[in-house]
Amino acid sequence: MRRPGWTPVIAALALAACRDEVHPAPPTSVEPPVTTTQSIPDGPVSGRIHGAPFTMRDARYVVDRRMAYEHTDVLLSSGSAESACAPVSPAQSTMVWLRLDGPGKIGIADVRTGPGRTGTWQVHYQAYDGEKWIGVGDGSALVSLNEPGPDGRLTGGIAVCFPDDARSCASGSFDATSCPPSIDQPVRGTPPPEAVPPQYLQRVGAR
Repeated sequence: MRRPGWTPVIAALALAACRDEVHPAPPTSVEPPVTTTQSIPDGPVSGRIHGAPFTMRDARYVVDRRMAYEHTDVLLSSGSAESACAPVSPAQSTMVWLRLDGPGKIGIADVRTGPGRTGTWQVHYQAYDGEKWIGVGDGSALVSLNEPGPDGRLTGGIAVCFPDDARSCASGSFDATSCPPSIDQPVRGTPPPEAVPPQYLQRVGAR
């Protein structure tokens, strides 16, 4: 028979054990690793993401013009591809990505993003920890963009830090290829793409 006097002791020990396992809370706010876009390094985007070294080896951007779901993603991956727009290998490569919400077009701009700031740009990363995908958003970043050239390539630079417990940061330049959207392979950390609204399909069919 368990003695009633042991109950408070057991509870106290369990509480102490829980306290020992508590991890430090991630920072609530961070700043970009540089203070001006002119200070962004010229080399490929690199740094440490989710506690591991990160170096960009593939850069592409995707424009999704589906009605009601318009957005543009700039995808900077540590993996590589055999040819432009081919699948990135390995499939578990870490990626830093920028999203422009809405139908707006990319043009010459210097952008500042981060929690509490209004605007249509957001910066995120996704990383595989060996068991599951980790997605972190609310990156505080300075982004410099040029208007895509006649060949469709987008050049720019980014300096970003994320509010995670690993204090992930990366900075550098990119030269991104324009690629068609692949709605079957959404970027992790975002809701899966939805079908084109039925009312839009009806309007198109009526033409």
